[in-house]
Parts: sequence; C-alpha cells; structure tokens
Amino acid sequence: MTRLRRELDAEKAARATDRARLDRLEAEIHRPSPPLPEAPPPPARTARLGLTLSGFAQLDFQARQSSQDQLNNATSAPLNEDRFLVRRARAKIDLDYGIVAGAVEFDGNTVNGASARIINAEASLRWPPPAPGELPRVQGTVGLFKTPFGFEVLQSDRDRLFMERSTAERALFPGEYDLGVRVSGGWRFLRYAFGLMNGDPLGEKLYPGRDPNGDKDLVGRVGIDTELAARVRVVAGFSALAGTGLHPGTPATKDVLVWRDINEDGVVNPGEIQVIPGSAPSPSKNFDRSAIGGDFRLQVRVPALGELSAYGEIYSATNLDRAILVADPVSAGRDLRERGYYAALTQELGRHFMVGARYDFYDPDADALDQRAGMVIPKDSSFDALSVTGAFLYSFGRFSVEYDRNRNHNGRDAAGNPTNLKDDAIIARGQVQW
Repeated sequence: MTRLRRELDAEKAARATDRARLDRLEAEIHRPSPPLPEAPPPPARTARLGLTLSGFAQLDFQARQSSQDQLNNATSAPLNEDRFLVRRARAKIDLDYGIVAGAVEFDGNTVNGASARIINAEASLRWPPPAPGELPRVQGTVGLFKTPFGFEVLQSDRDRLFMERSTAERALFPGEYDLGVRVSGGWRFLRYAFGLMNGDPLGEKLYPGRDPNGDKDLVGRVGIDTELAARVRVVAGFSALAGTGLHPGTPATKDVLVWRDINEDGVVNPGEIQVIPGSAPSPSKNFDRSAIGGDFRLQVRVPALGELSAYGEIYSATNLDRAILVADPVSAGRDLRERGYYAALTQELGRHFMVGARYDFYDPDADALDQRAGMVIPKDSSFDALSVTGAFLYSFGRFSVEYDRNRNHNGRDAAGNPTNLKDDAIIARGQVQW
C-alpha cells in the first residue's frame, strides 16, 4: 500500500513537471514579439504637403470660312485656319496651408506657333474658412491671377461648354490674367473681390503682361450666390473698372524725298519729285478708361436630365478694348464707347451628354461714322455670333463639336458698300483632364 502511494505521488509529480514545461512552452509561444525599431516615415504625399496637381489638355480641329492659302502681307503669318492645333495644355499646382495658400499654372499651345508660358502665379494670406469647401471671410492675394470682373472672365476653361468666351470679353479682358493685388471673400450668400491691377492682361495686343504707365486699374465685383430652393441656385453680380491707358508717342522724322513715276517711263520728269517734310516727336499720353458690367446665372436641377443653366452678361465700357479694335482716344480725337452682351443656355442630358446655345454681341465703337456718297452717316462696326454646341462627357474629359455663325459688319464689297465678313466656323475638340 505504501509502495503504491509512492508510485502515485511520483506519477503526480511527473505530471506536474510536464504541465509546468507545457505552460512555459505555451508562454514562449504566445509571448509578444519585442518592438521593432521605428520605421522611417512614408514618402511625402501631396495630401500631407497641402499640394494638389491638376490639369487638362484641349486638342482642336477647326475649319473657318475665312481661311485662305495665303500669307498676311504685313506680318507674313499664314491665313489658313483649317487646321489641327493644341488650344490649351495646362498644368496647375494648388497649395493649401490653412492661412496661407497659393497656385502656379503653366500653359502650352500652338495657336500662333508652339509656345509655353506661365499664366497663374499667386500667393494668398487668408482668414481660415469656417468649413472645408467654403470661401474665407477675407483673403489677400498678390501675383498673376484672373481679373475680378463678371462671371465669364473667372470661369474655368476646363468647365466651359463653349469653345471660347464671348467676343466682348475677349476684347475687353483678353487673356483674363493680369498682375496685381486682390482682396476677396464671402459671407453666407454674399461674395466680393477687389483688385488693383496693372491693367495689361496677358492677351492684349500692345503690352501683354507689362504696364507702360505708373497708374493702376481699380477693378472689383460684388454679388450673391444662393440656393432659392432644393434644386434652384442663383448667382448674380455687379462689376466695375476704372483705370488708365497709354497712347504711345512718336519719334522725330526727317524730310524725305519721294519720286513718283507718274507716267511709268522710268525717267524723272517735272512734278514727279515730292518732299515729305519731317515731323517733331510727340510724347506718350495717358487716357482714362472704364467699364461696368452685370452678370446673372440661374441653375435648375431637372429630374431625369440634369442641370439646366441659363446665364448672361452685359458690358458697357469706354476706351477699354485691348484686343479687337484697340481703343486709342488720343488718335481718334474722341472717346470710344464699347457695348456688348451675351445670353447662353445649357442643358445636361443625363450623365454623358450636354448641349448649349449662346448668342453674343459686341460693338467696339458705338459712335463710329462712315462716309458714303459725300454724306457722313452712322456706321455699324459690331460683331455678333450664334454658337451651338454638343458634348459627350466622361469622367476624364469630353468630346465636343461647335458651330459658330459669325457676323462682322466691317467688310466692304466690290462696290465699297458695307458687307459681312464671312467667318463661320466648325470646331471639334477632345479634352482630357486630371
């Protein structure tokens, strides 16, 4: 009996020993691994740095009624406009550091030969917006940015359905971008932007991106942006500009001796030699220019179709044309009054289609006069265009086709009477964006 008890005790002790070994082994198995050395931070990402890279490219084919297989006698530039071209190729970096923001944008195109340029470079200091996606109450900006006037000047080229902006906008604010300082912001439904600009946008003919005088243009817009109902949004504003342009002076000239071979015999005869007297130099002169404008946009979400947008704008300016009929009241001896407007309607047709129509009118000189049969009569120097556009939309771009019926009343027929300069156009565009 005693012997049996000893054997049982020995077996129990052996089992206890084995159990202890199993517990130690299990503990070793489930023991947490020692912490690894701290890994280096992941590569820099745009989100962490507050950077956003975006861009788009617009590739066109256009056929114009005015196209000719000839060269311009003055500039030797081709007059052929039936061609393929890169209309815009943009790359933009936006920076957002809370109270500090900025943007840099580059553009390339082949409109007048291959070119690349910077079109937007700005730095802003702002009061942080109350919520993401909302406008800050106050934001100060310096650099190269769009002139704060109206709706169409500020509209993005990648979002606009129509191929180009209206004629009046392209005359008064060519190139849209100008250098200066701006204060802008919004509160609830109110919007405002005021700028002090050079007054010479990138697209003007005489001094693009430069400022030939010390005076600056004061320009601004105040407006509203509000939802009237669940599917209805209204955007409207009033804009104004006051500034100074420059009439370039002329250098002094010497007397010039001219021979006109009147009878074309190759011999100098009496009366064929003429002296054109020289002239004294004339200094450059400043002149005042101004503009006012109003814009209105109504957006309605139509069930089963999409957004219906009806919008328009009206311009009234003095001596402000900087691209089409460049205003120079000093040479003209009077102020040049410019008038223009446009009205547009666009409609989404589901997720992938969109159509639109726009009529625009521009008169670069409302007081122009013409002389016919010895009489001085008012002259119609206006431009007008009807544009009809359709587009197929997809997530990374669009394909669109537009027909432009253009009328230009500055032409002359064989008898010297005013006539329309034919320049209707068909433009097909492929756009890709990221």
